[in-house]
Amino acid sequence: MATMKQIYDFAIKWCDKFRDCDINYIELLDHWMADECIALGFNIDCGKAFKEKYGLAIYDPETLNKIIDDITDIPLLGSAIYLRWRYFNHWAYDSAEILNPQNRAWFILALSRLALLCQENQFVFKGTLKKIRIVSNNVCFSCMPEPDDEVEQHLTINNDGQVLFLGYNFGHNGIKHKKIRSKSFKIEKEDVKRLFRAIETYFNREYTEVFATDIGNWVMELTNTEGITYKFYGSLCAEFDYEGTDLSNLIREIVGMNDLYVFDGNAKLDVINKITINYHRVTKIKHDQKPKEVKKDFITWDYSECLIIDRKSGTLEYIQNIGTDSNITFKYKINDGIVNLLERFDARKLFKHIKGNFEDVIENPNETRDYIITIDYTKSPSRIITGSYDKNGLPEDFLYFVETITNFIKYYNMQEMFNPFVYGKVKRRKSEYIFCSVIFKGGYKSYYYLTDDDSIEIGDLVLVPAGDDDHEVVVEVDNIEYFSKENAPRPIEKTKRIIRKYINDDFAN
Repeated sequence: MATMKQIYDFAIKWCDKFRDCDINYIELLDHWMADECIALGFNIDCGKAFKEKYGLAIYDPETLNKIIDDITDIPLLGSAIYLRWRYFNHWAYDSAEILNPQNRAWFILALSRLALLCQENQFVFKGTLKKIRIVSNNVCFSCMPEPDDEVEQHLTINNDGQVLFLGYNFGHNGIKHKKIRSKSFKIEKEDVKRLFRAIETYFNREYTEVFATDIGNWVMELTNTEGITYKFYGSLCAEFDYEGTDLSNLIREIVGMNDLYVFDGNAKLDVINKITINYHRVTKIKHDQKPKEVKKDFITWDYSECLIIDRKSGTLEYIQNIGTDSNITFKYKINDGIVNLLERFDARKLFKHIKGNFEDVIENPNETRDYIITIDYTKSPSRIITGSYDKNGLPEDFLYFVETITNFIKYYNMQEMFNPFVYGKVKRRKSEYIFCSVIFKGGYKSYYYLTDDDSIEIGDLVLVPAGDDDHEVVVEVDNIEYFSKENAPRPIEKTKRIIRKYINDDFAN
């Protein structure tokens, strides 16, 4: 009978293989996998039982991820891994598909869970730390990187302060990563002590491992002074808090590299805190009838606008300076709304590319339009972008930015004080009937329908009977009027009634 240690070693060994993006698919399909599964007591029939119990989780990583924490049966999970491997080894049309990101993700998730179920307290770090090695892979099956995108980072730190960093790009189809940069340097002894103490303390106790299929993963090897190496795994969304400091940020700070993936994928490193856009137009207007005492031939109109989106205050402010004594200010304070708005923009990519104007463009001698954009980040230094306010002078993604801001303002721009449907609404008397004018799709003529529902408003969709057979039709309410029986536009008894509002559930169905 297999021991927990043997199953744990099996899971770690094969998990490492599936994490290795340089591995050949033939090595993954080696008969040793079958031999080891059989030796550990895993079998195909038991794997089929997993399929009957968990359905699509037998091959779909997203489904497996949803139920992974519910799996506690070690033989059942091990047999499912064996059955899935057997598919690629025997039945798949193209066995090389085992290398596809989503298939890798399935095996990594299943093997990691198997290792976790077999892991005992002795597998937490013990001893004095001598070396840290972290491999962070940012590839996820849901989004294929570009060949030149950096997707994997190797970071090694020794207790003497020596640091080695290697960065790899995705390469052709991700089959074999290519090293694109490397750095070797030393850090101060005090920094080494601070970092090693934090890592030792955190990983010499049990911690919660987080596994997800839609993001990358990391593997860390901690080697003690006795030469024993301990391995730890997780997805690139880990938040390891040591005395109020995130370990990923601590490593970046000490190593002096803000673009390290480490444990969290660097996803939260650069957050946009504030965007300020200053627009400035200067126009020279020629006098039609210049008084004698006026010496200048032109009047200068100095006009400017300013947009400020601030995460800290939760505000969006838009200011127009029309003239010396005239300015207009719109201010929206929506804390969560501003946070969500700023997070729609990728801090790494926003306003990074500007096409620029050709050297021979014709300028207007009587007018200039310029801008200054300032972006403040959480970690990175502020960026200042300047140029002429036109299509080629502005960043290439400026249209997307403006449309996003415009839609945001429209969503919250719900005035009622100046809305004629509000101030012009007459309250209904008890003796009056509600007549709704509705327009059928594709038509232009309106028709009266009765209702007792006071909540129906102009613009609502409602369900009405139509035609001689009274078949149900969805129409839009164009107008609402109140009439007494004597003044009704048509006889009450001959007017059809609205069935009900057309609600969101109707859209879903």
